[in-house]
Amino acid sequence: MTLLAHEERAAALTEREIDALAAAAAWYARYHAPTIAQEANDLGAAAVGHRERYLELIVALRKLGVQILPPDGVSLPSY
Repeated sequence: MTLLAHEERAAALTEREIDALAAAAAWYARYHAPTIAQEANDLGAAAVGHRERYLELIVALRKLGVQILPPDGVSLPSY
């Protein structure tokens, strides 16, 4: 998907819809934090993939103003 398509999709959302998505994503992140923490030292491809997607979610939520800490043993990437 192109950047323009993402911007068009985001522009189609109302402020309340964005808030609802952020709240749902924050719930999901908090719900799955213990699982991600348990896999923190697992170097298997599946666990690494789970962590990467989870951290992408955390970073995206922070961009929306939702401050969620990563679970123990997992660090946010430094950009």
